[in-house]
Amino acid sequence: MDVAFLTARQHDLRLPKSVKDRALLTVVAHQPNAPRRPSDDAPFRRMYHFWFASIVWAEHNDLPQVDASKSEMFIKAGPTESDAQLDAAMLELLLLIAVRRLSPDVNTLPEPAAVFKLANSLAAAGAPHLIDAIFRQSDLMEPTLYVVTRIFQEAAARTRS
Repeated sequence: MDVAFLTARQHDLRLPKSVKDRALLTVVAHQPNAPRRPSDDAPFRRMYHFWFASIVWAEHNDLPQVDASKSEMFIKAGPTESDAQLDAAMLELLLLIAVRRLSPDVNTLPEPAAVFKLANSLAAAGAPHLIDAIFRQSDLMEPTLYVVTRIFQEAAARTRS
């Protein structure tokens, strides 16, 4: 399915400020005005990758939406070069989550603005839980990337069983 229509216009990507700041300091490799950190220590290349993982975490754990209106915009997703470029797989998953949560009729696709509003509310719900899970299982001897990988592998295994 062609999902490019979702980013034909710009949409704010948002996270609560406290979680966004914590993620930037700990798990995001590219940070404003700072050198890039190695992926072993900062497994999410950009903030929007952490944002997306937070949505997946919220959806997997069936967390209720959180009001994201008071959260902070960190980048826009959209068609221009300065926008975050979400790949087709990310957009497809966002659309599937939106159809599941917003559309009683699967033959009617939700509007792009509604998809991103839902995505931001799920990111706000999932981000604190995801970052807490990462640090509950972290230790000084294991790279954070391996911790994140293990957390998602264990979550997938729970789903299959």
